[in-house]
Amino acid sequence: MRYFTQGLRQRGWKLFDELRNWEVQPELEGADANTKASWLASQAVIWASLRDFSRARACIDRAKSLEIRESWVFSCESDVFGLEDRWDEALKSAEISWEMNAGTPYGAHSLGNSLVYLRRIREAAERLSSAAEGCESFEVGQLASGHMCTLAETVEGEERSLVLGRAEELAEQVLKLAPLADRETRGWFARSRLDIAELKDDHAAMERWANEVRSPFHRKVLENLRKNPNGLRIRMPFRHAIQKHDECLPTSVASALAAMGTPMDAEAMAAEITFGGTAEWAAAEWLEKRGLAVRYFAVGPEVASRLIKNGIAFVVTLEADASAHAVAVVGLDEAAGTLIIHDPSALRTTEYLLESIGKNETPLGPSPHYS
Repeated sequence: MRYFTQGLRQRGWKLFDELRNWEVQPELEGADANTKASWLASQAVIWASLRDFSRARACIDRAKSLEIRESWVFSCESDVFGLEDRWDEALKSAEISWEMNAGTPYGAHSLGNSLVYLRRIREAAERLSSAAEGCESFEVGQLASGHMCTLAETVEGEERSLVLGRAEELAEQVLKLAPLADRETRGWFARSRLDIAELKDDHAAMERWANEVRSPFHRKVLENLRKNPNGLRIRMPFRHAIQKHDECLPTSVASALAAMGTPMDAEAMAAEITFGGTAEWAAAEWLEKRGLAVRYFAVGPEVASRLIKNGIAFVVTLEADASAHAVAVVGLDEAAGTLIIHDPSALRTTEYLLESIGKNETPLGPSPHYS
């Protein structure tokens, strides 16, 4: 019962209480070895997500000591290594999981994620695309389609069209594999189709799928496109980068500087000044010592547009009460009315509505700076 109800959340449920229960009774008494191992591996991912890697490793080691051939254990081990930014080891565990039981959704997720974080994007897309052939899992097909979209962002011209064509084929296949899909699952499918339509600049398809998912953001973008179809689009040649834990600011600064032709080692900055995050003042001092000028300003639509049009990428820090996140602004789409953003928590770009930048923030808006 503990195993099969672990995903249920009753009113009043608290993760802290669950963790205490695991400390007192970490294993499933009376369960078979496979179920025990799966239970422990699932715990390991939760512990790792809370940055308690010693407990996570203990759970994985105990699961392996049961001497069973359970691919789920190695997939969870891959996820633990990934949360620890140990991606080479994450890939090794993912490969073992995939070899033991190829075609599983969890195995496809671990394998694809590890390859992408190692910047082997084409390999991730091609391997999952091949796995989706003849596979009866709609999740694998959807993952493969998503990785094809990621690959499409890194290529141009005819190759981009071919890659997006394959993404669309996989999306069609997914629909056939889930004839009894519920409303939530159909929403996932529609979002995948909307993603492809955006990458293809297919406005008719965007309108169809935006209505399907009820996306106010995309409705506004489509409205802007109708008003200003010939608007300027600028996408600076930034470097796609994925942050390590708590290193969003150094990674975003490196992406913004790369867009202006100035290389910077994000890992070197993080090694010197990042601990539980990176203070803006510390980043500014670090950059100024290396001959760069740093300026802070309140950002709004006009200022953001002028900077990008003058070839100046910048970093925006989005602050909450107990956390903050930094992203790099690397482009502008006047027709869509959006800023093109590289969020270091993901490889792909995203977009923010230009007219909304700075709204409903602190009195001075978000805290951007450039260097």
